[in-house]
Amino acid sequence: MAKLAFDTGGTFTDFALLDDNGDLHLHKVLSTPKNPAEAVVQGVSELLEQFSSAISIERLQVLGATTVVTNAVLERKGVETSFITTDGFQDMLRIRNEGRYDLYDLNIKYPEPLVTRSNSYGAVERIAADGEVMTELKEETVREIASHLKKKGIRSVAVCLLHAYKYPQHEQRVAALLREEDPDIFVSLSSEVCPEMREFDRASTTVVNAYTRPQMAGHVAHLQREFATKGIDRQVLWMTSSGGLVPSRRAAELPVRLIESGPAAGAVAAAEFGRIAGEGSVLSFDMGGTTAKLCLIPNGEPTVGTDLEVAHYQRFRKGSGFPLKIQSIQMIEIGAGGGSIAAKNPLGLLDVGPHSAGAMPGPAAYQRGGTQPTVTDADILLGYMGTESFVGGSFKVSKDAAREAMAALAKSLDVSVDRCAWGIHDLVNESMSKAAAMHATDLGVDPRSLPMVAFGGAGPVHAYGIACKLGIKRIICPTGAGVTSAIGLLIAPVAVDLSASHPMPVDNWDVAAVDRLLDDLAAQGAEVVSAAGIAKETITNRYTVDMRHVGQGHEITVALPDRGLPKEEFLKQLLANFYKLYRELFGRTVNASVEVITWRLRASGEKDRVTRPHEVNAADASKGQRQVYFQELGAYAETPVYDHYRLPVGREFAGPAIVEQRESTAVIGPSGVFHVDANGNLVINIQ
Repeated sequence: MAKLAFDTGGTFTDFALLDDNGDLHLHKVLSTPKNPAEAVVQGVSELLEQFSSAISIERLQVLGATTVVTNAVLERKGVETSFITTDGFQDMLRIRNEGRYDLYDLNIKYPEPLVTRSNSYGAVERIAADGEVMTELKEETVREIASHLKKKGIRSVAVCLLHAYKYPQHEQRVAALLREEDPDIFVSLSSEVCPEMREFDRASTTVVNAYTRPQMAGHVAHLQREFATKGIDRQVLWMTSSGGLVPSRRAAELPVRLIESGPAAGAVAAAEFGRIAGEGSVLSFDMGGTTAKLCLIPNGEPTVGTDLEVAHYQRFRKGSGFPLKIQSIQMIEIGAGGGSIAAKNPLGLLDVGPHSAGAMPGPAAYQRGGTQPTVTDADILLGYMGTESFVGGSFKVSKDAAREAMAALAKSLDVSVDRCAWGIHDLVNESMSKAAAMHATDLGVDPRSLPMVAFGGAGPVHAYGIACKLGIKRIICPTGAGVTSAIGLLIAPVAVDLSASHPMPVDNWDVAAVDRLLDDLAAQGAEVVSAAGIAKETITNRYTVDMRHVGQGHEITVALPDRGLPKEEFLKQLLANFYKLYRELFGRTVNASVEVITWRLRASGEKDRVTRPHEVNAADASKGQRQVYFQELGAYAETPVYDHYRLPVGREFAGPAIVEQRESTAVIGPSGVFHVDANGNLVINIQ
């Protein structure tokens, strides 16, 4: 079956088409930030027109990753949203959880909530933690709220009542009443979006979902209509933050779960590329036009966490953003990409990012109105990226325009243009190497022991410099490095992640309650996954639980043993799993009772494989030479340029060199030796 994947980025929208013959075709167009669907439709149309003879349109499956949700939150461009909670708790979004990300900052600040105080309402009701209904829901208060929402023209509402994660009946009735008053309103219930403990985290997650839901629903519906006109009638499958694909209907209902969809697709691809290159654990480095993402992939699988935080008030400061209780691949994201703008800071020093020129106006070299120097402009001036081969030569860039923009910044810093360009390139590498070292250290891994999988439009350009700073000795740049996240969509399984908080002490284990809870999760998972066309008998269920010692404030995620084991053996293995992970994380164990707080399920189909045999052309791989700057030499050097697709398998070449793909360019310094393996990966060994 043919598959067509697209990944909407801040600067470019990437495409990967696997046709009926198993051949892979790659494509790239500039993103259209005002309406991301335009770039998607353009790229899909161009691919279908070019390869129509190799595709059965009626069987074509379209897969997508998007920044629509992320951008709506970061740029605060979602819809006006209302928040309904138990009466008396309307200030929940402002009080937060009383945690402080800086204990000594007397003027500590947080991002302004996505819902104004005037749009926060209280429904008169109360259910206790044990399920006792202390106050019946007064429906007239909900109808009164609905009347206010209608007058204000509010289209989306988040509902988060106390203890609704376990006792959702009042939330469900609130939703029914709101829809009676306004059938077109979007209602996001915390018991459906995030059925987990901790009111503020649950409310924050539900609010982000409500804030972005109308936009995502419109985006999904628009693309489905456009694809239908081309004869594509199947539901689009969308990548979630945890690395699985879900049908359009679920993506439109729960957009908060797609907030890291593009980076997640890249991590899935990096794991696969590492595997076929013979590496078990790798460091994934994805650098595009707007951001760079670093992800540690131990033993062939990205690490999936149960918490995420977005829109930080203070960059990289945990606790300064909006917490999201969703499962997502753990990674570090830095506001440094090809479009990141370089400027002089108030101290008179060079700064790069986090502001980006994006797709419009883009770097100065694009000649689309950009006048400020960016990382891409610096890389072009240093010779790392060719002006005639940019995106395979289909997109013309100007070195003179890049130099003109760089000259103004260089003058303000009192350095030469070339020195300024190198400073930008090196500063970005330094920032990313420090972030990678921090990420690896947090997970207890020495980054020097890991090979790097580098991809994204700018990833292979910067990989050599970052690897040298980290002490990494091996870099893998896959074929199609510039559109690797789109390729990751072709590989990823259809999967859904579900959770439910139901505290249970191990000393008071209730087998019947556990079976009911897990069977319910399994039924929900099977419904979602089978809706994407996966046969129910092929679905794999993987269970984990969040556990802690009784009285502790936070949990760790532990694999659940085989449910078919006798109770005593099951609990023995469960506790062994908990204590082993607890000791690894904290260096000791505690003599105290243990409890399960949240139960989790990942229901998934099978991963796919994308065959990418390296086709060796008998023609010479050389594309000539150009002047390229290398700090190791302290000067520009006449450097050979090679065509990645024509390099013979296994033959070693010595750096310095430039290896060009259509969608990206790899830079190899004087200490590098490189070859292309049988799978088409460019492998760089640093001596």
